[in-house]
Amino acid sequence: MALEWTEKLAVGHAVIDEQHRELFRRFDNLIEACRRASGKERIEELIGFLDSYVVIHFREEERLMELCAYPGLEEQKSQHLYFIGRLDALKADLKEKGVSAHLVISTNQILLKWIIRHIKDIDVKFGVFLKAHPQAAS
Repeated sequence: MALEWTEKLAVGHAVIDEQHRELFRRFDNLIEACRRASGKERIEELIGFLDSYVVIHFREEERLMELCAYPGLEEQKSQHLYFIGRLDALKADLKEKGVSAHLVISTNQILLKWIIRHIKDIDVKFGVFLKAHPQAAS
């Protein structure tokens, strides 16, 4: 079964939601590659993408939260730092040991699960805030 974005994960901000969809598309590509036994070939691409993309995405989320005076901003920043730390550990593993099945599995288990849980538990709360304060996102 493919990894699918659902509107239940939508925050309600076009830019943030599109960035989340892109993260889902990238992980879905890795999952599909794993099904075809070519996950190792795609893992470096995904880690490289995440290394630059999450900086942009996290900065955009935090900037918007700051503009809206969102009370959950510090929790969001903490969560983002945690993810970056996990990503850095996987990058170090990749550099030290190279591409491996273990790295592919770890990336799926650590990063993908984190992203899904983070969007469902943390980012959706921000979406609720935005809906209650529509002028804040203007």
